[in-house]
Amino acid sequence: MSEACDGKTALELFHTLSVKPDLVLLDLMMPEMDGHEALARLRETSDVPVIILTARDLFDDKRRTFTTGADDYLVKPFSLPELELRIRALLRRSGHGADRSEESRISTGDFLLDAERCRIEWRGRSAALTGRELRLLTPLVSRPGNVVRYEELLRVGWPDDPYADTSHLRVAIARLRKKIAGLGLSPRVLSSYSSVGYLLGDLSNYDDDYGDESDD
Repeated sequence: MSEACDGKTALELFHTLSVKPDLVLLDLMMPEMDGHEALARLRETSDVPVIILTARDLFDDKRRTFTTGADDYLVKPFSLPELELRIRALLRRSGHGADRSEESRISTGDFLLDAERCRIEWRGRSAALTGRELRLLTPLVSRPGNVVRYEELLRVGWPDDPYADTSHLRVAIARLRKKIAGLGLSPRVLSSYSSVGYLLGDLSNYDDDYGDESDD
């Protein structure tokens, strides 16, 4: 993911990236070059899906952006789950990112995190995840056997809540452990390191490491 603080820099960044983004989130009120002009310039060379994120709820702004080539328009404040749903729907309709579908599937041993379908799988069983659960599991599954610190998990789990703390995290992890146990895995594969963070074990040798605790 790449970010820019103004429209001019955003356009320059888009055109210099070796791998072009699958989707662009664009604000209207930006310095140097506003979102209307940035969108118009972008549409001269690219059909990348664009979602407008803005505090401006005027019909004229919506009409102008859609006429210029925006694909969706979301007014602040909005919930992160709603944004995720809109992004997934837009990517699905546009076909952008289709060649990266494998990148949405992360595994350790037979344990699979499927971000595209928002679920976890284990030896023929599956469980649906909430958006927050998906965000929390992603760094844990991506780095099996390594502790992911509280600060990182809070940042990805509650990006728009500055008051979220480890008590929120404990409740969310407890729910994840129940879903993991429901697949037949030992809940101990998701371990707590007091005052530090959480760790998802490397499940490549699950039967040897945890097999005697399986609920199968």
